This record gives sequence, structure tokens and C-alpha cells, in this order.
Amino acid sequence: MGEPKLRIRTPLLPLAGAIGAVAVAVLLYPHTLSSPLVLAVWVVLLAEAGLVRVPAASGNRLSLAFIIAAAMPILLHPPGQAQPDLASVGFVYAAGLFLMAVARLVRGDGLGHVTADMLRLGFGLGVYALTYALAVAVLVPDVGIPWAQEPWNRLVAFVAGGAAWFVAEAGLWAFMSSAERGLSRRYLWLLGLGDWMVVMSMMATGALFGFSWEQMQIWAVLIAALPYAFAHVAFFRYLEARRTYGQTIRALSRIPEVAGLALDGHSDRTSALAVETAQGLGLTPAEVIEVRYAALMHDIGRITLNEPSILRRGFTDEDIASWGAEIVAESPYLAKVASLVARQHEPYRRPGEQRDPSLPIASKIIKAASAYDHATMELGFSPLEGLEVLHRGAAYDFDPDVVNTVRRVLERRGMV
Repeated sequence: MGEPKLRIRTPLLPLAGAIGAVAVAVLLYPHTLSSPLVLAVWVVLLAEAGLVRVPAASGNRLSLAFIIAAAMPILLHPPGQAQPDLASVGFVYAAGLFLMAVARLVRGDGLGHVTADMLRLGFGLGVYALTYALAVAVLVPDVGIPWAQEPWNRLVAFVAGGAAWFVAEAGLWAFMSSAERGLSRRYLWLLGLGDWMVVMSMMATGALFGFSWEQMQIWAVLIAALPYAFAHVAFFRYLEARRTYGQTIRALSRIPEVAGLALDGHSDRTSALAVETAQGLGLTPAEVIEVRYAALMHDIGRITLNEPSILRRGFTDEDIASWGAEIVAESPYLAKVASLVARQHEPYRRPGEQRDPSLPIASKIIKAASAYDHATMELGFSPLEGLEVLHRGAAYDFDPDVVNTVRRVLERRGMV
């Protein structure tokens, strides 16, 4: 999906953010209970961790600042008390974010990206620290429940704070990305929540370090780093496998085109338009992936057109869809994709009915995207004329909701 970027029309927003971070740090410093050296170390570590970014399933790049930030409320607390030293935690967060932003700008990261990241991370850290402190304040031993005892109350506070942090930051990421790209906020929010495995591994690493530091000191670094290292490698392999899988499907989709049985580039263009349409309609990330695969493979049935018996007997678009579905269904993992391919040529409604409730929205999207590409690339229509083909077919063939979303996608591309 990619990282959001704010359109900086004036330097006042990033300047206000920088002044705000410095002001918070200055105001909180006199109330901190930790030594200046300890605070300085954590500020530098937080800023440096923010420079290291790892890819996530959403296409976003998450910084290792999650690890350091998650440990702060657990580590920085008065001796013998579970309640965190919020002044010290807030100082580290504010000063660390400011230093992180400066370092990223010096490195050459765009001002829009840095401003968006700092606003999102700052909001998430504030939610995390306050939720953690509130949970610890409520879960005192006097309430008489087992997990209100030390250190379980801090563990529960970490889980509650981490969950609130993740959900809040994913929501803000979706809002900012939607404003930049014009996509459905529901889709983007669900896409952001899909990064939970990466975020959870980083937060858990920070918590493990924080809880083990008092007993193990420097060895806590090794204890926390090893599990994260294994999780990090496993996730990279998962992303690589998924990328390879997608590349394989795309290569297979090219077979009819290379054989001259379909227009060159048709599957790629249909897939790109179908994916943007699905995102605009608010489909879930998993459904969007299915749309991508089905759109790429929607013409795979054309490879049967080399058979003389088929050419003699004749065929329809529905036959091609059915043959393509049979080919795709040979892979059990793509059974849902095969069902989408099989129904791609069905009209969204028939005479006497409002619409066919059994027809998947993904099949409707592929039908419209393929028809638009056929009109513009094979028949030579302009983008506006291709869109009119869909509008004229909205009585039976093309779902009006899908057509309207295709129009918004084309407008966003600057084509109509």
C-alpha cells in the first residue's frame, strides 16, 4: 500500500510539530525522576531505532521505534512502584521524535513522509502511555483479583496499551492514506490491522526487554533480541514467498497473450483497474488479493482456443470463463479465485430482479474492468467513451456501484 504523505502547502505544520515536541520535552523535563544520562540514552536509542524500517504486509514500512517505545513505561517507573514515570516517558517520546525527524530529514526522507510519520507515531505513543498508566492505576492489589498483583498488572497494562496504540495508529494511518490516495478508509484500516504480526513481535520484544532488565541487566538485550530475530527472518521469508506466488500467477496470466489469443497487456491492465476499484469499494485486503489474482487469470481459459474441436464447435465468453475456472481450480489454494473467474461474465441483474445476490462483487468488478480495457485498447475508444460503454450497460450487465467507482478511479488517474 505504501506510506502516507502529507501535502505540505506551508511549512507551518511541520514547524508547529517540531515546536510542540520541543515544548513538551522542555515542560516535562523538570518533573522527570530518571537521571539525565538515562533519559539521554533512551532518547538517542529511540531516534536511532526510528531510522531502521522494515516492510510489512500492508506495504507500509514500520520502524523499530516500536521496540524502544514499548519498553519505556515498563522501565521508567519510581522504585517499588508499578505506576510509570509519565514525565520521563513523555520526555523520551517527545525528544526522541524530534531527534528522529531531524535525522530522517538529514538522510533525505521527504518532508511530507516525515511529518506524517511523526504525527502518527506521536499520537500512537500518547495513546499507549496514557492507556498503560490508566490500567496500572486501576489494577492495584486492593481490587482483589489475581492479575492485579505485581507484575501481572503491568503485563495487563502493556497488553491494553499496546492494543490501543496499534488500533489508534492503524486508524490514523488509514485516515491519512485515504486523504492522500482517495481509497476507502475501511479497506485501508483493515490493511493496517493486517500488520499485527510485525507490530506484535516488535512490541513483545520491547516488553520482554523491559520486564527482564531489572533482573538480567545487559543480558536482557540478548533475551529480547533472539526471538525477534527469528520472527523477523520468518516474516521476510513469508513476504518473499507471497511475492513469488504473485509473480508466478502473473507469468501464467501472460500465456494467452504470448500465444496471440488475447490482447497484449490486457490481464495486467484489467488487474490494475480491478484492484483500485475493489479498494475504492471497501473490500477487505484478502478480497482485494483475490480480485487481483482472478483479474490476472480471467482470460486463462483462452489457451483452449488452440484446440481444433473447440473452434469447430464454437464457444462463448461463458465457455472461456468456465474453462479458465477449471484450470485455476487445479490449485486448491485458488478455489475461491476459480469461482470468481467462472462467474465473471454473468450480468449483475436479469429482467424481473433488482440484482443477483449470489454474484460476487469481485466478479462484477472483473467484468467491468475487462470490458473497459477491451473498449479502450482493442476497439480504440477514448477513456471517456470506454466509461460510457459501462454506463450504457448498467441496466443489466454492469453494477452501477462498480461503474461509479471505476469512474472515480479514472478521475483520480486524470483520464476523465
